[in-house]
Amino acid sequence: MRNLARKLNIPLLVSLVVALNGFVNLATGLLPLLGWSAELEKVTGTLHISPALRTSGAVSIGLGLFLIFLGKGLFERRRRSWRVSLVVLTVLIANSLLRGAPHTSILSLLLLVALVVYRRQFCMPPIVALGYAQIVALASIAFALAYGVGGSYLLRDDIGGVATWSDAVYFSIVTYSTVGYGDITPQSENAKLFVSSMIPIGLVAFATALTALVGPEVERRMKGVLSIMQRFQNLSDHVIVCGYSSVSETVLSELAKTNATCLVIESRVEFGELLRGKGYEVLAGDPTHRDTLQNAGLANASALVCSHDTDSHNLLIAITAKEMRDEAKRRKPRIFVRIEDEENIPKAMRVGADEVISPSTIGGQLIAQKVIENQKQG
Repeated sequence: MRNLARKLNIPLLVSLVVALNGFVNLATGLLPLLGWSAELEKVTGTLHISPALRTSGAVSIGLGLFLIFLGKGLFERRRRSWRVSLVVLTVLIANSLLRGAPHTSILSLLLLVALVVYRRQFCMPPIVALGYAQIVALASIAFALAYGVGGSYLLRDDIGGVATWSDAVYFSIVTYSTVGYGDITPQSENAKLFVSSMIPIGLVAFATALTALVGPEVERRMKGVLSIMQRFQNLSDHVIVCGYSSVSETVLSELAKTNATCLVIESRVEFGELLRGKGYEVLAGDPTHRDTLQNAGLANASALVCSHDTDSHNLLIAITAKEMRDEAKRRKPRIFVRIEDEENIPKAMRVGADEVISPSTIGGQLIAQKVIENQKQG
């Protein structure tokens, strides 16, 4: 029995049923306020809702909100909410019996038994992935849809164009989306009042759902990005390598042999993922921008390597880094610039490069030396 209870997650089920009961009470409180007494008798006869609950719309609305918040406490397994639930459910059962409607107390009785039998589970932390706010957000969407569909169908005689359940669903979706095609229109005062109440209910429900469901994920990602930025800015004496290329790959592999801390700045997503797969720290961004170099912790770096394949890009990075270094009145980081065209070497020195390396020139010189050595030996 205990294993089955753990699999079913009794506190979650109880809290959802209590919250659902709250939404039902909200509905039964709103319907009389809109003057649907005739149609309400049919609905309440089917749902077996106590006459006391529909006597006053304000009481039902208040009770519905109270039950929803009480469900939150049960979901969080708060002992105080558990105790209050026992009292509220006992009062509801007594109220049903006194008014001669024992069938309306069945659900309350089942909830009361579940609270007593599984009382120990209401002092433990929740074990579900979704929070109560997210669950209630989903329930609020369901409530808004049920309110719109059920209400428009009940008032179908007062809403031109609504005759079937499918018409009610269509009308609800069009109304909640604020599209308003105009093919279905309310024709009575009650119908206009109902449609006026649908719009704020739908907007609040979907806005709450968006905030509760999407908000935590956005917040989690933002915290992840900020933590990454903070980690980069806390680096010291690290080497910043700008741009992925065959040269930068060689630089990184050689620096790894000395256990040097390296950070690669790469704006191209595919190369950034490739470098992360190889175990390198990667900051996505354009190294010609001051903000990117600042996020990379340029002020605390020991060296900056401009290793793009194009000389113009490397020169722009060197200019930006030199300006930031001069503004901070620091001697570090030293700026190393890769230049392929020999004509650009003086330009790199003028813009602030401490060291200029031309791989093609060095490669050509090494080849020439090997050829000369071979001729001497021959």
